[in-house]
Amino acid sequence: MMSASGLFRKIVKWLSLTLGTIVVLGVLLVLAVLSPGLYNRFYYFPKQKAAWEHLATLRNEVVVDDGWTDFKGSVHSHSEVSHDSDAAFPEILAALKEIGSDFILMSDHFVDGKADWSLGWKGTHDGVLFVRGFEMQGGLMPWGLPDSTIIEAKEDVGEAAKKIHDLGGVVTFAHCEQERQWDIPELEAMEIYNIHPTFIKYSRDKKFLWKTGANVLTCLNKYGDHCFFALFERPDQVLGQWDELNIYRHISGYGGNDTHQNCGVQARYTPEGDLEICDTGHKFEDEGKVHELNIFSKALLRLIYGKREPGELLFRYDLDKYVRSAHYVRTHFLAKACTEADILDALRAGRAYVSVDMVADATGFVYMAQSGEGRAVMGESIKMAPGLELKAYSPYPAKFELLRHGVKVDEQEGTAYRFTPTETGKYRLEVSLNVLDKDQLWLFTNPIEVMN
Repeated sequence: MMSASGLFRKIVKWLSLTLGTIVVLGVLLVLAVLSPGLYNRFYYFPKQKAAWEHLATLRNEVVVDDGWTDFKGSVHSHSEVSHDSDAAFPEILAALKEIGSDFILMSDHFVDGKADWSLGWKGTHDGVLFVRGFEMQGGLMPWGLPDSTIIEAKEDVGEAAKKIHDLGGVVTFAHCEQERQWDIPELEAMEIYNIHPTFIKYSRDKKFLWKTGANVLTCLNKYGDHCFFALFERPDQVLGQWDELNIYRHISGYGGNDTHQNCGVQARYTPEGDLEICDTGHKFEDEGKVHELNIFSKALLRLIYGKREPGELLFRYDLDKYVRSAHYVRTHFLAKACTEADILDALRAGRAYVSVDMVADATGFVYMAQSGEGRAVMGESIKMAPGLELKAYSPYPAKFELLRHGVKVDEQEGTAYRFTPTETGKYRLEVSLNVLDKDQLWLFTNPIEVMN
């Protein structure tokens, strides 16, 4: 018969084995759940970061002069004027200065059902141009309106577009993956890239959400840009729509940053010693939710974050920091000066290209057409003539793909590109960089039209 001490040792051994098995299984489960993020954190993202840094060493400034100055910045951007962003204008300015942007075209949401052009910053602030604008009904996103302009959300899309045009504004559409009134005659430009459709497209894809969540949990602090860039994909539908429209009319293309700085979470202590949590797009006073803490959770938070006073921020985690989403993609405008009039003139004309500057700064990229009879850049037209060539110059070794009306007609590699067109039509370039032995789509140009 087993003694009491022997039975006790047996029970302890059995409990230890059981607890150890549970711990091991728990660890294995956590590792399995976080495996995509752990793979990126310790293998892929470090390699990708090194590849981006290597690209920077390959940069050679383009010396070809196309007659214009390249200004880079953000289009489709939100501020504290919008209901879903708390980004203050001085904070936005600091972010843009950090990444070297020249301008920002705002696109705030309605305030009390109205787009009021007297709100927000305007003009040049410490070297950065701010242009007022609003994201409105039916995807309308205009700029260049008088400060006294007020457009109500209830106005018909077509009537609002006519009003914008008559007041001298630029009529554009945002979120062009959605249904839009493409037959509006006043339409001058459209958003050809925005990261938002990727979220919408995969919002119900459990595998996508799993991988994205694992990246955020394991990589955000060290590889935040790489977490964000993992969402990039070619906007096939929108580019197809753009190419089709441009066969019969002139529609310029620009990139949408859709910057809100609201994809995150923040927390603070309340005067009662509890925890108040809020998303990063709102203020605690408006959307904060209080969670009661017990003695154990209070001790744990203090251990992790140290002593905090009531009302003091405990933590804040942002996936879409302004400096990150404003740098992810940028629109480059070819203009004489960085003024509102010059930038919007370039937008209308289509003297622009969109590049993933988070991977490599595209400043100085050139795409032009030239013959003995003249020269044209993106957004412009030139007559078919003997000796006519389409030319492009990249600051990095790249792969150039030339598309006519959306159909690829040529492909070359190098830092310089030349093509002799034999047909009239609109020709645009898509340019890729070699990253980790794969072609990474990097840049979209507006088309050059070759005419009879």
